Amino acid sequence: MQDDAEDAMGVENGPTSNERWRFHCPRCVWTWEQVFEARQSGAHTAWYYDGLPSQPPWIDPGCPTCGAVAKAFPGGIGEATAQP
Repeated sequence: MQDDAEDAMGVENGPTSNERWRFHCPRCVWTWEQVFEARQSGAHTAWYYDGLPSQPPWIDPGCPTCGAVAKAFPGGIGEATAQP
């Protein structure tokens, strides 16, 4: 059974932040943003998108328009918010 101090990926509950990432596709020139949740556990970070575990935003992001590999840029427009 899962411990209340750990999430489904086995990451201990620690500081959590919402991080906004901007993506740009060099093929079709589409630009978009996504907000990821980063959960810290010691020296490790678990990434979530839309409430589900995901790869870090910079690992092979695919363009939703043409499917090409896009470039990821941290920060996006606006600021990330931290949660206790």
